[in-house]
Amino acid sequence: MKLDYTFHSHTYRCNHASGDIPDYLQYAIKNGLKIYGVSDHVFLPGVIEPYTRGNYELLDGYIDAFKSAKAKYGNDVKMYLGFECEYSDLFLNYYKYLLKDRGIDYLICGQHNTFNSDKSVYNYFNNGKEGLVRLKDDIISAMKSGLFLYIAHPDIVFQFCDKVDDFFASLGDEIIDAAIKYDAVLEINRHGLIRNRYPKHSKYVSYPCDYFWNKVSKTNIRVVVGGDYHSPIEIEDQQASIDLEALIKRNNIHLSNIEDIYQEYQNRLKTLGIR
Repeated sequence: MKLDYTFHSHTYRCNHASGDIPDYLQYAIKNGLKIYGVSDHVFLPGVIEPYTRGNYELLDGYIDAFKSAKAKYGNDVKMYLGFECEYSDLFLNYYKYLLKDRGIDYLICGQHNTFNSDKSVYNYFNNGKEGLVRLKDDIISAMKSGLFLYIAHPDIVFQFCDKVDDFFASLGDEIIDAAIKYDAVLEINRHGLIRNRYPKHSKYVSYPCDYFWNKVSKTNIRVVVGGDYHSPIEIEDQQASIDLEALIKRNNIHLSNIEDIYQEYQNRLKTLGIR
């Protein structure tokens, strides 16, 4: 299954991906993508995470690089500029500033770590069940906020899950229930299918998680796919395309129209006073 859009992609600036915006666009156009959203890990004032995101000082260059790439490739593919962000009360005003004053088109929520009141990093997965409950709660808070186009890898709670026992099932079920309540859009993460080939992750349930997506398929939750590209070559990874199609078929997932979702999101930002 080849995608003709993505709103989830990265650049070298996050320090765990390769390539810059033009490199990805060349592969995107070659492989028939009609919409390309760049959404590197958000640069946060006062936060240093060397292997997770670039420093705040990269913001202006990121915006300028997008504008330059759009001037060159914008007639060949529809382009949007975004960020992948962790929900955190500490940064909600900053996120609104990015959307309102810095020309950022959209935000997606991708919880990886969160932050203590002093802006130090809180790692969900280093804090046992307490950390996973906090992860689940933060994902739900992101849905409630209305600031995000969609929730990236909402099944990340299964990342280091050995088996879907009652505890992990309850985490997934609460996320699904919240998505119904807040009419949140959920993302099947294509990059997870690539990442899960590596021995470090293949021994876990991880994400995308069949338990989760099978339950989602029995609801009216809207579902999209995020490429989550970390290198340009991932765009034409044939095995990921095969695995994605298989996951969607075996879980009877019906994908929603991303352009309708994007327009609805822009209208919601107007209602929130951000547009």
